[in-house]
Amino acid sequence: MQATIVVALLLLVSGAGNPAMTLEGRGDPATERAVEVLIDQSGADPGRRTDLIASIPDGFVSVMGYRPALIDINGTLSLGEPIGACSSPVHLAFDMEPTCKGHDFGYDLLRYAAVIDAPLGEWARPLIDDWWYAEMHERCNLTHAGVTGLACHGQVLATEAIIDVNSWREGNGPPIEENPWRYLGALALLPVALAAAVRSRRNAPLHPIGGLQAAPAAFALTR
Repeated sequence: MQATIVVALLLLVSGAGNPAMTLEGRGDPATERAVEVLIDQSGADPGRRTDLIASIPDGFVSVMGYRPALIDINGTLSLGEPIGACSSPVHLAFDMEPTCKGHDFGYDLLRYAAVIDAPLGEWARPLIDDWWYAEMHERCNLTHAGVTGLACHGQVLATEAIIDVNSWREGNGPPIEENPWRYLGALALLPVALAAAVRSRRNAPLHPIGGLQAAPAAFALTR
């Protein structure tokens, strides 16, 4: 119970699970189309280059400040942020740069839709995350084998766990710059709550039932 209270306090103060804006419906149709084309894993297609370029929303370049680049992700033509990089909280010891560029572009699509006041619904971010995970696992399959391959997949699984929590924490809304004081305040509550829990535990009296149960045992030993 004490641990649950501590966690609840942290989540309450940090605002975890609450999107920064109201997410209703599918959102901007052009950005929705861009996400669908990005995560399409149907394989090579002669018309994919044209589809990718055409899927970039008209206002994306002027709003986000860059033009997405055509890149190769595991043998499939895709789009990515040209200077994107892997910024996972888990150190990615295996090269995942192409997949991270694609994931960065996917998140920028979410940000773009929010900027134009037509944010994509809660459906979009999990799909982009899942697509990224699948591409990272595929990269492990293509570039590593044996123990190294297992380590590569383990790295991806650890990344999945952390990114999933972060996406949930932001309510599956667009990734935005957040006020760090909310989270610093939540962390400040942690030692206070734990200290109170320990003090409460030390001062707790013995349960009366425990005393009643001890007497027959002692009597039995003296017979």
